[in-house]
Amino acid sequence: MTTNPYRDEPRNVGTGRPIEVLPGIYELRESLAPGLNVPACWLSLYLLVDPTHETPPVLIDSGWPRSVPTVILPALASLGYSADALMAVINTHNHGDHTFGNVALRDATGCEVWIGEADAVGLKGGEFDGEIVPPHTADRKLLPGEELDLAGQVWEVVSLAGHSAGSIGLYNRDRQVLICGDALQAQATAVQGIAILHDRDAYRETVARVSALQPAHLLPAHPYNPFTTCHIAGAPDIAYYLGACLEHVNTYEMEVAEALHALEGEATTETLAERLCQDRGYDHACPLAPRILELDRLFLERAGVIRSGDPAGTWHMP
Repeated sequence: MTTNPYRDEPRNVGTGRPIEVLPGIYELRESLAPGLNVPACWLSLYLLVDPTHETPPVLIDSGWPRSVPTVILPALASLGYSADALMAVINTHNHGDHTFGNVALRDATGCEVWIGEADAVGLKGGEFDGEIVPPHTADRKLLPGEELDLAGQVWEVVSLAGHSAGSIGLYNRDRQVLICGDALQAQATAVQGIAILHDRDAYRETVARVSALQPAHLLPAHPYNPFTTCHIAGAPDIAYYLGACLEHVNTYEMEVAEALHALEGEATTETLAERLCQDRGYDHACPLAPRILELDRLFLERAGVIRSGDPAGTWHMP
């Protein structure tokens, strides 16, 4: 068996040992290293299985190319499945940590690749840890409202746009379980410090939609602060989690303005990101924060929160 180079035994990350979250639902943890090697954050894939073995298993998100031999196939084997038993992998959205394992997984198992229709165009591949992931196409494009028979249970495709244009979740009404990928960012992860949002209005609508579903279990793809695991259970914790999602998006502009003011009205991207993360209570650098700030620069300028100036790339108070 191939060993994951970023195996973390204490957190069961990269081990290939499935963690039973609920009957028939297993969490498979993968590292975000080497690029984002922050121990407090990892990627959670979800494996849906039929306890009777009468219907084939289905995987939610595929991770990296290395995830196939070091995480996914060992997890299948430990649960009594051969590689070719896997029916499909369903991508919650098209970002690399959720899709870069697609090609290797399809080659290894013969499974199909499914993704929300609006994100299907984003399966463009890329490079990860020295390995090239080729562009590829989905075998099936999913639409909100579709009902899927997965591992002996009915799951509904739910639109969770905001993090990406076509983010989807899978909702099992019988058990009130929502697998939500990166769609609900709470107070962001320890590698981000800042939520990654493609469309803030769509994100607010997603939070409202999830609240209306009244799930009993949320299964996100990363541990989003203030929580430290990927299983949010019970009405009080879920309400708190969804409230954190709204608080983050609704106070972001004010927090950026206050951080910039504390830096005497001028800062580089790196300095502003560091200050913003410090103000949010992080005791370490959040490696993605500068990149996220740059993605948000035009939005923040249009909102009148900042202005860009000389030297190029600096941030100024308006």
